[in-house]
Amino acid sequence: MDIGTLIAKRYRVKSAIGHGGMGQVWMADDEHLGRSVAIKTMTPASGLTPSQIAHDSARFEREAKAVARLDHTGLAAVYDLGVETGTHYLVMQYVQGLDLGDYIVERERLTLEEATAVGVQICSVLAATHSRGIVHRDLKPGNVRIRTDGVVKVLDFGVAAILDGDTQKLTTTSERLGTFQYMAPEQIMGEPVDPRTDLYALGCLLHEMLTGRPVFEHEAPLMVPSLHTGAAPEPLRALRPDASEDVENLVLELLAKKPADRPVHAGEVYRRLAVHLPAPGAPEAALVPWAEPDPRRPFRHPMAPDARPVRQWAREAGGAR
Repeated sequence: MDIGTLIAKRYRVKSAIGHGGMGQVWMADDEHLGRSVAIKTMTPASGLTPSQIAHDSARFEREAKAVARLDHTGLAAVYDLGVETGTHYLVMQYVQGLDLGDYIVERERLTLEEATAVGVQICSVLAATHSRGIVHRDLKPGNVRIRTDGVVKVLDFGVAAILDGDTQKLTTTSERLGTFQYMAPEQIMGEPVDPRTDLYALGCLLHEMLTGRPVFEHEAPLMVPSLHTGAAPEPLRALRPDASEDVENLVLELLAKKPADRPVHAGEVYRRLAVHLPAPGAPEAALVPWAEPDPRRPFRHPMAPDARPVRQWAREAGGAR
């Protein structure tokens, strides 16, 4: 895929914006509707046999269709799916904003209200996907984006597992797709995953948001997986004394080595986090223009209008007098 390529006679590739779970992600112009979109193209790994490539292509299509059936504010909408000159592609909503990793770096560590606001929005997404038998498997800061209006989007289901009624993955049990710093022990060991695998990753995110550092670090990165499978995480309050005991306990439960010892579903995590959400703010504060993403905004000013043109409104009101 090259800059300027026209896909399906309508999507003009503008730039590469990242690597997804199974390939490249591009920014493109939808020339039919005049909007920006994100296009994920599947890039087969080198050395695969034709049958392995066909297997990956089928999984790419299956996962795209599964996510397309979901309708949730915290997911990037799926617009199109197809094949162009042998390359499988998925067209999605282009989400502007700051990824969670950059948000943490800018602030060093988040306040409890900020971390809770991000956490409960992720819980809402996971509840929706898990109810449809979809496990993300690569929940990490780079796959969480905070829009300017504070809405949190969970991106990149490119390594998602689709579960059958017995919660066994349809992909092979030997696959360990994901990112080691946020990967649950069962995933590292190549065992079957279930929704609690994503909850482990959520525990990693909450820990990192509140402390500014990953749960496990090592000068030799290849040692990190063994820490996830065998080492005890440091309690939250040992690194951040002002953290509340109930949040510390929740994070430790999320980071349990055995899935059975973790919270049973995302709804329970939401319930336990939501008590720390910010209270609604004064209505007039909602109309103050903002420049930076703030995940607390949807809770402080639910359904508030976009405040960025507030100066324009003021000029219009002044001219009407």
